[in-house]
Order: sequence, then C-alpha cells, then structure tokens
Amino acid sequence: MQMTTWCLVRGIGWAITAATLSVTVLAEETRELSSQALTLSAPAVSTQLQQLLERRDFGGRQVEITDFQGRTISRDTQSPERYAQPTLPTLTTTRSVSQLIVRPAGTVTVRLSSEPIDLPGGVAVTRFNDADSAESEGWFQPTLEASPVPAVWDNTLGRYRMRLSLGLRGDNLPAGATLQQPVTVQFGFRGLNADPFEAVTLEQTGIANEKHLEFLFLPTTEQPVLELRSAITDIDYPIEAMPRIALRPVNDSMVGLGLGETLVRVVRLQPDGTEANVLNNLRATVEVTAGGAIPEPSELTFRDGDTGFMLRSSGLEDVTVRVTAGAHSDSITIPQRFPTTPVLAALIGGAVGGFSRRFSRNASGGTGLARIAEGLAVAIIAYVAGVLGVGYLGLPVAVVSTEAGAFLTGALTGFAGVTVIELLSKRLAPGSKPG
Repeated sequence: MQMTTWCLVRGIGWAITAATLSVTVLAEETRELSSQALTLSAPAVSTQLQQLLERRDFGGRQVEITDFQGRTISRDTQSPERYAQPTLPTLTTTRSVSQLIVRPAGTVTVRLSSEPIDLPGGVAVTRFNDADSAESEGWFQPTLEASPVPAVWDNTLGRYRMRLSLGLRGDNLPAGATLQQPVTVQFGFRGLNADPFEAVTLEQTGIANEKHLEFLFLPTTEQPVLELRSAITDIDYPIEAMPRIALRPVNDSMVGLGLGETLVRVVRLQPDGTEANVLNNLRATVEVTAGGAIPEPSELTFRDGDTGFMLRSSGLEDVTVRVTAGAHSDSITIPQRFPTTPVLAALIGGAVGGFSRRFSRNASGGTGLARIAEGLAVAIIAYVAGVLGVGYLGLPVAVVSTEAGAFLTGALTGFAGVTVIELLSKRLAPGSKPG
C-alpha cells in the first residue's frame, strides 16, 4: 500500500514538472497578447502598456488597442479594471519589439490650433531584452498644426485659406524612428466646398517627414467640419474662419469719360456667406488701386451690417477699387465702357437738326446733304464740349450720358451750327456787303 502511494505521488510530481517545463519553453518561443493576455499571459507587456496608458490623457474615453491589421486586442477605459473578451483573436509579437495602436473608441472632436497639437491616439512601442523582459517603452504621437487659425479670406482665390501640417513625434524613441508599417490618413469634409485631398501616409518621426497640405475651402454652413480618418485616430475638426467684407456693385460696368457712376454696397459676411450684423462704429476706407474713378465718400461707417459709396467714372480704363475695414478687405474691378449709344444719339440728333435748317424761311440754297454733314460735325464737337463741361464746369451728366439728352443736344447744336455756318458763309462770300 505504501509502495503504491509512493509511486502515485512520484507520477504526479513528474507530470507537474513536465507541464511546467512545457509552459516555460512555450513562453520562451512566443509572447501572446489578447484581452486575457494583458493580465495573464504576458505580464511584462501588460505592465508596460498599463503604465503607458495611465500616463496618456484620453479624456476618460474608452480606448481600443489593435495591431496594424485592425485586430482588436483589448479595450481599456483607463481604469484599473480590465475585462476580457474570449472571442477576440490572439496577437503574437516579435521577440525584440512590439508596436500596438492605441486609439480612442469612436470619433473625437478636436479644435484646430495654430500650435502643433497632439491628436488622440498613437502607437505604443515596447522593447524586450534578451531575458525576454520589457526594458523600455516608446510612443509614436501623431500631431497636427493649422495656420492661420481662424482661416483667412483670400481675395484673389475667392476662398478661405489654411495650411495643414500632419506628422509624427517620437517620445522615448530614436531619431527618425519608423512605424512597423505606414498609416494612411484620409480626409473628408462636411458643410464646405473644397477640392478633395489625396490620402497621405505617416511612417517616420521628425519635422522633415511632416506632410503639408494647402487647404482652400468655402463654407456652406455655419459650422464646417474637416474629417480625418486613419487607423490611429478618427477626428472631426470644426473649422473656424474670420468674417469678411464683400463689395457688391449695382452695375457690372459703367460708362467712362466721367459720364457714368454706380452704387457699390459694402456688406460684412459670415464665413458661409450670410450677412452679419456689426456695430455701427466699424469704419472702412475706400481707395482706387487701378484705373481712373472717384469714390464718394472715401471713408465709410457700417450701419446695420452694410454701407456703400458711389463710384464715378473717369477715363476708359477698368477700375479696381479696394475697401479695408480693420483686418478685412475686399476689392472688385469694374469695366468702363465707351459711351457708344450716346455718341450715336448725338450724331443722329445733329443730322436731324442740320437737315431741318432747310425748312427755315431764311435758309440759303444749300443742299440737304451739306446741311446733314454740317450738323454731324457741329454735334460731335458739341458732344465733346459737353463731356468736358460735365467734368470741369459741372454741367448735368444727363445732358451727354443718356441717349435722350445726347440726341436733344445734338439736334439743337446741329440746327444752330448750320445756321451759324450759313450766316458766316454769306458774310465771307465774294461781293457780299458788310452790314
């Protein structure tokens, strides 16, 4: 009986020893990380990850730990308690180093800043020594910088402009450290119009490896959003943009040579194009940067969100006018056109007035064509004099700028001019008696 008991004890002992040796050999060959492994199978990795997560600020959000193939390893709420999901796949790490993606669950809203900001999420790095123990840890931190913030309006492009810089910073990593595999970052938009971005890849730390994007956009809603999606983090960025002013002329062009004028409204707009109310003491200045024109007045004060000025033509060159109100400005170009129809009206009036001279009782025996030619010549001279009179003598603009006024002026001057020409001809004719 004693012999049987002793053999049984020895057998159990050998079984326990064999099982222990097999577990030891398995532990030397591989380290397996799963939701259970974080607390049981790989205590060194579990301890390093737990300490690393406790030093990272995820704002109390639930955290997902995955590999680069997107397989979930564990979910962590940044509390001491961890829960296991037996159905999750198991991840086998290499002997020397392990890289795991740690990201907030779901989409996080982050405000853009003119200073580089750390994006939620990153890649945790654990290094192992020859004794198979975790000896150090590191972190790949994605960063984003936007400039300027808020975005500013580009008058030339007719869009808001912002420069984005996306990169990786290494914490406790060698210079130029590289991810196990590149991470692709894709962009999307909500509430704005913009040309789509091509996807960028992040792989190596350092300023020299940052990706720079020129972001040109036009908001269509009160709160536009830039979307960033990647394996490391999913971010929504509410975009801030400065209000702007816009010039809205009543007419797209105006008659040149000082004969035309147009009203130009100056309105203050929200980024999405809706009019914004402003304080009445906001002042603006008006200047002509190209061409000839005269703004009246040249200094403005906004009332109930808008104001305006009259722009009087001068010459025939296109006019560019700029309005500046504090940090906001806008400019427009208004073409000046030749007064073709008033000139034609004046010539027709001159021809009619000259020809009508033949019906006068004191008319000489000149031909009708001669009177028409004389009327045309007088009318065009009178029209040019009228244009100069508007600019230098203050004559009413309507006399020469409208078709009716130009016709009437041409007819009167044509009739009177032909009459004067006939009288002078009689006086200067050979054999005529002075008297």
